[in-house]
Amino acid sequence: MENRKEKKGFFKEYLPYIIVAGLFALLTYWYFWLATIADLTYVWQYVLQMFQLKFDGQIIPYNELTRLEQGYVSIYGPQYDAIAPEVVRAFEERQHLLPYVFLFEFCLFAVMLLLQGGRKGPKRKENSEMVKVHSLFQRIVLLGNILIMIYLFITGFSITFGNITGGGNLGYFLRQTHEVAGLFWIPMWLLVTVIAFKDHKHFTRPSAAWGKFFLKGLYTHGQRINYLAFVAFGFILCFSGFWIWFLSPGDFLHAEVIQYKRLILFGHFMGSAVITFFIGETIYSYVVAIRGYLPGLISGKYPKEYLEEFHPEVLDGV
Repeated sequence: MENRKEKKGFFKEYLPYIIVAGLFALLTYWYFWLATIADLTYVWQYVLQMFQLKFDGQIIPYNELTRLEQGYVSIYGPQYDAIAPEVVRAFEERQHLLPYVFLFEFCLFAVMLLLQGGRKGPKRKENSEMVKVHSLFQRIVLLGNILIMIYLFITGFSITFGNITGGGNLGYFLRQTHEVAGLFWIPMWLLVTVIAFKDHKHFTRPSAAWGKFFLKGLYTHGQRINYLAFVAFGFILCFSGFWIWFLSPGDFLHAEVIQYKRLILFGHFMGSAVITFFIGETIYSYVVAIRGYLPGLISGKYPKEYLEEFHPEVLDGV
């Protein structure tokens, strides 16, 4: 009986993580085995080859190719059809579907808001004292992260929907500044990752200076899932974006790394698509569903009754 209780307690405790993991497994199966047009057998062989520190993507030895095949590889890189059409055709054939995807997400959040009875605010409004929660350093990091991510989303969409928006100086400017903003976001992502890693059971709070650097309070399951998604897919975006930028000089063909760049570009798009949902859910949870979060983030202070109702653990920490 005790073992059953322990199992039931474990399942109940980690149910949100199990659900999210299951949904990701289904999404991965649908995309890679049903929807993708990439040559998955080749991609798998290429990934195994990368573990051997071979990044050219030439699965068949170059000297075993015909002269015609060698010339083709020298110009277009190895097995162009294996990865590149997945990215190219995603632009040409599927970009008209992306607005419907984001519209679905928006409608999903709207339904959640209606089912929860609209925006929530503290039931008891006494205009009590304002409690200092976020230090100046924390506000700079969090607001800086928000502003840079907004710009990255705007400029990233301008690249994704380039066939609709067209070229010209504006498109060129947005593309170039997307790369620059991305480089600024890498240290910002790392800072948010560190200061928001706040409720690990092995952490101790040795002094008041702790609260000026690390965020206060504990995560709910949903908040922790959003944080972990921000860390994981933010890492994919930072790593892939930096390497796309670093490998971009084009004064020679880069046949040795062109397939690697295609694979990294594919990962960059995948990471941006996934993180968008979790960022949207975070915005909904904090800014839309509950009043008072954004003003408090800007000023660093929250009304005491707001903290008592929505974040009592933060108030205890203060």
